Amino acid sequence: MVETTKGIFQVTSHATLELPAIEVTALVILLACCLLFRFTRTGLLVAYLFVYRWGWLFFMEQPQEMLFGYMFFGCVVGILTVISMLRSPS
Repeated sequence: MVETTKGIFQVTSHATLELPAIEVTALVILLACCLLFRFTRTGLLVAYLFVYRWGWLFFMEQPQEMLFGYMFFGCVVGILTVISMLRSPS
């Protein structure tokens, strides 16, 4: 367990990610619109999807176990977030 933690720390501490400027611009514009029109839940989902995609770009270059773990936990968090947003009152 300690060795796995060291490996994850090593990978994430030395990670570099190049993002297309159009995606960063789109995220900022979408989040600004969500804040302007008070669509906070939509803004949270938009931010989650963008960051999940950017993380996916990073984990595509990592071992398959890390990619699977990222995919699994990312989907679980996304599903639980949507369920929570649907169940709670506005």
